[in-house]
Amino acid sequence: MSKRLLAVLVSSVALGWTGIAMAQDAQRGVGVADRERPDYDPIGIRAGGFIVYPSITGSVAYTDNLFKQDTNEQDDVVFAVTPAVSVESQWSRHALNLAADLTTKAHDENDSDDVTDYSFGADGRLDVTRDSYAAAAVGYRLYHEDRGSPDLPAQAAEPTEIEEFGADVSYTHRFNRLSLRPAFSYRDLDFDDAGLIGGGQINNDDRDRDIKEYALRVGYDVSPAFQVFAEGRYNEIEYDNPDDVLGGGTAFRDSDGYDALVGTSFDLGALARGELAVGYTEQDYDSNLLQTVDGFVYEGSVEWFVTDLTTINVGGARTVEETTLAGSAGYLATSAAVGVDHELRRNILVGADVFYANSDYEGITREDDVYGAGVDGTYLLNRNFRLTLEYDFETRESDAANSDYDQNTVMLSLRAAL
Repeated sequence: MSKRLLAVLVSSVALGWTGIAMAQDAQRGVGVADRERPDYDPIGIRAGGFIVYPSITGSVAYTDNLFKQDTNEQDDVVFAVTPAVSVESQWSRHALNLAADLTTKAHDENDSDDVTDYSFGADGRLDVTRDSYAAAAVGYRLYHEDRGSPDLPAQAAEPTEIEEFGADVSYTHRFNRLSLRPAFSYRDLDFDDAGLIGGGQINNDDRDRDIKEYALRVGYDVSPAFQVFAEGRYNEIEYDNPDDVLGGGTAFRDSDGYDALVGTSFDLGALARGELAVGYTEQDYDSNLLQTVDGFVYEGSVEWFVTDLTTINVGGARTVEETTLAGSAGYLATSAAVGVDHELRRNILVGADVFYANSDYEGITREDDVYGAGVDGTYLLNRNFRLTLEYDFETRESDAANSDYDQNTVMLSLRAAL
């Protein structure tokens, strides 16, 4: 099956370039992967002032290193089924959206890694006046930690289950060219205990935490297409069980920190749009056994609409992240990625991407470099069905012993939607 699909995609490459003349109605200023395709988009189910979009996706994947290990790699075949539903309001003012999904994964050989993840949530917008609106979102998800996570020991018999509840609220008001946006976000993370190979348990109580962040953005419109802004953020991180034995003492991992950023956002219509910001961050921990994490940070993403049929996406960030590795409370996470999407024909899309991520841990000598690349092709059969074939490669180089790995994954998926 996969060889036949690949043959279809390859033959389409030879024919697809003639599709340029067929795309005269392509939407400029909208990415290839995001644009509307009236002949191939699901129409949904009308329910009063809402439209309901149900779908189900089935996939089969092969990986040559399921546990992301340096030695004794184990390959496996993973089957997954994902039913999902989204509900979108169609009102002229205000907005309300709902979404839920569930993913069940079954492994051909390593059934200890069989998992079921799910999430549900809502977001909305309240149009207060012509120049101001309030936005809010709330959601819950249950998922499992990636096998390559440094916080998940290699001797773990199963991936760690994580429950996350989140809520966000913001208010935006414009004063002619000036805009203000105060915002607040809250996250509650609960890490379940995990079993060890050969018996025993990994106690993850010291990873449970609450995160609160307060932010204020001040923007100024230099022109209709160009805005400059300054943004300040302050956060508080409180652990449910702050006592963590570390270096012969007790470390209190509670912390507070800030980000100070300046940047620009722009929308050049049919050419490009994006947002870029740079600044400084600092995270201070209650325990003197844990070093402060600080330094230069950046964040941004840009969509470049090269032609009607090709979109290039560039993005990256440098942020402070939490860890419970012995001797370290946090690390600077630096990432960058470039991707390209191309429409070979109205119903055949191909893409490719590369990424790099660096994790520099404070207080210990560990530093990880992760590199990856992938390609994919999607065949839109009709409004209700689409077939996707993708290949991904990932490799990690680490200062920590036995923490390097290479992983190749091939996946074929079929999505059905109304």
